[in-house]
Amino acid sequence: MNIIEVRRAHRWLAVSFLAAVLITVIGLSLSGPEWVVYLPLFPLAGLFLSGSLMFALVYRGSRRAPASGRSSGVRRVRRAHRWSAVVFVVTVVATVIALARQEPVVWVSYLPLIPLAGLFLSGSIMLVAPLVRARRVQ
Repeated sequence: MNIIEVRRAHRWLAVSFLAAVLITVIGLSLSGPEWVVYLPLFPLAGLFLSGSLMFALVYRGSRRAPASGRSSGVRRVRRAHRWSAVVFVVTVVATVIALARQEPVVWVSYLPLIPLAGLFLSGSIMLVAPLVRARRVQ
């Protein structure tokens, strides 16, 4: 599988995840059905799988080939995005464990929001950067 295809799928999954979160928030604010809270789980699972695959492909590729001609800023944003994803997964696991106890620690459920904000910002930068670069060339 090609990294470019995985990256493209990951972008579309990110957009669908954001749409599912917006639908969930709107649905819950309008006292919609409870099942709407499960909508973001499907694209989130896809994001996890495609992100893990990209992480493995980049790690495997970095051991074989030298760094590409990309600017260091893009590499730093991409690296921050990867590590934000790792921290997000760890905080989600910690949240599941904390909420599964007999006396749940509810404040822990807010911890994944911090790396999720980092993922959103770095993902937005990576999504918009090629468009800005193409516009500068014209």
